[in-house]
Amino acid sequence: MHELASRYAQALYSLKRDSKKVEETQIEVKEIMKIIKDNPDFLTLLDTPHLSKEERIAIVDKVFASIDEDIKNLIKIVIENGRALYLLQIFEDFNSLANEYRGVKEGLVYSAMPISDKELSNITKTISEIEKCPVELKVIVDSTLIGGIKVVINDHIYDGSIKHHIEEMKNTLLKKEGD
Repeated sequence: MHELASRYAQALYSLKRDSKKVEETQIEVKEIMKIIKDNPDFLTLLDTPHLSKEERIAIVDKVFASIDEDIKNLIKIVIENGRALYLLQIFEDFNSLANEYRGVKEGLVYSAMPISDKELSNITKTISEIEKCPVELKVIVDSTLIGGIKVVINDHIYDGSIKHHIEEMKNTLLKKEGD
């Protein structure tokens, strides 16, 4: 975590926690993070010296017309302070704080093929039981897995991929060969 981004995230989090709107804000923050990740030049545009601060803020008003005013005002303050490139980190830090507040862990499911909603629901339920808390999982298709899935949550890796099983068999065979 970058200290500067963390302070902005903490300020938004404190404001939304006090007004009991952490979950609602987290939903909007996740949408903004997706926009930023899908459009990597967006932050560069908000940081460019070729546009005045007023022009950059007008872009924010237009792009984020329907978002919460507190979030929009935070984005404007960050731009006015010349720190637009920190926006993604600010929102990632806020998301972490919101997850902690809600008692939720986020993770990734790596699969060789797309996973149906029902399969994802079953995986989420199982991992939630193992982790002893609610879990939200995002699917990433990774053809190198050959088959099966791998779930990563914080420092925990639950690897049921065929690639992992092949590696385990290979290591077992090599170990026996060395005996």
